[in-house]
Amino acid sequence: MSAGSGIDVKALTEQLVAAEKAPRSELLDARQARVDARISALGQFRSALDALVGALGTRIGSGALSGIPAVSDTSVLSMTVDPGAVVQRQQLEVRSLARGQTLASAPRDAAAPVGLGTLTFRFGAVAGSDAATGFVAGVQDDLVVTVAEGDNSLEGLRNAINDAAAVAGAPLQAQIVSDTNGARLLLRGAMGEASGFTVEAAGEAGLGDFAFGEGVAGGLSRTQTATDAVVAIDGVELRRPSNSISDLVPGARLSLAKAAPGQIVTIEAARNTTQLSQSVRDVGAALNELAGLGRELSNGNPTSGSTGALVADGSTRRALQQLGSVATKQLIEPNGNAPTRLIEIGLGTDRNGNFTVDETRLAKAVANHPAAVEALITALNAPVSFTSAGGPLPQLAAAMKLAAEGSAGQPTALAREAAAITRDRTLLDQRMQRMTDTYTRQFAALDRAVGESRTMQDFLKQQIDMWTRSSDA
Repeated sequence: MSAGSGIDVKALTEQLVAAEKAPRSELLDARQARVDARISALGQFRSALDALVGALGTRIGSGALSGIPAVSDTSVLSMTVDPGAVVQRQQLEVRSLARGQTLASAPRDAAAPVGLGTLTFRFGAVAGSDAATGFVAGVQDDLVVTVAEGDNSLEGLRNAINDAAAVAGAPLQAQIVSDTNGARLLLRGAMGEASGFTVEAAGEAGLGDFAFGEGVAGGLSRTQTATDAVVAIDGVELRRPSNSISDLVPGARLSLAKAAPGQIVTIEAARNTTQLSQSVRDVGAALNELAGLGRELSNGNPTSGSTGALVADGSTRRALQQLGSVATKQLIEPNGNAPTRLIEIGLGTDRNGNFTVDETRLAKAVANHPAAVEALITALNAPVSFTSAGGPLPQLAAAMKLAAEGSAGQPTALAREAAAITRDRTLLDQRMQRMTDTYTRQFAALDRAVGESRTMQDFLKQQIDMWTRSSDA
């Protein structure tokens, strides 16, 4: 309370400033609410689209649309198939498994010196079962291992071999195994007949204990010979350097578990047409749900005055337009009379933009062109990559991500609007502070003027009272 005027200058200033600020703050709050609603709605639509892409990708990747692998004896081999692959029934015989060559040293004291010098490993086919009786060089470069002073023990030799193999990318591993007789160095190569190896020692005599090759005596012993896998398919014998075979049956990967000479194993991978039809229905239902959400978020209703948060959002409007046309878009290359569009397998839209499934057309497509049906669903969700524009759904997802997040150095319109609101709030606060300062100065001056006026009034009253008393006397 001012001693001069009796007016609460601070309260009056706050009331005037608040009255000036309130309508402008309400406008900014309304703008912020619209931006927040649009950001939330955009995130909701984008999340639904991402969820559809992810779920469809998982179904495709799981092989649910492809042929279902069937193997008559999984103890002999197992099989997986690529998306879109169908394997006709055929018979296999696993006559032998692929193995890698293994060499072992004689038992010794692990701490005893092994000798200084070099060991040279040469890779290729090594004839013979125990001792080497011949050698045919392969494509792998020789590996030279230097045994220096710090490597002069069995452990040091193992480390030197493993380190050199890792640097050179050579298919070789060294290991130490021990029992009551002492420690042994084990050397293992890659699978396949051409992945055997010989070892040439040069330097101190002790290194000769780790040599192996044609005409070498007293060196390493061969405990396992490198061999190819031998598989007969419909009686035709074929060799592969690994027990994981992906180039024998088109679209299938075989994993050999054991050799079973004379035992016939039947394999095939046929599509489940019921599951394939249901997948098309599920895709239609998911597209319907996504389109319905987009319409709900972006539609305006002039009659009720109710509008969606994205009614003015161009990215959502474009996404809905592209989503509505996906049924008539050619997704795969023509192949005879096989369908190339979703509408040709029964997945289309009605006049209201709702996705529908023509069961008659779907049944015919699944019966006559199951591979094309699978290919269409796969193409609809094909991932975006450097070499591929991707399918319609991942393209839409990428576009909505750009709309929601912007590109590097280029914020979205919503981000710019939010930043503008923040700047306007700052400017409003600064303006209100200046107004507060102005009102405070003005009211302080008024308060002083009123105070001075009251002081003069009191002085004059005192003078008049004195004059009046003097006259009465």
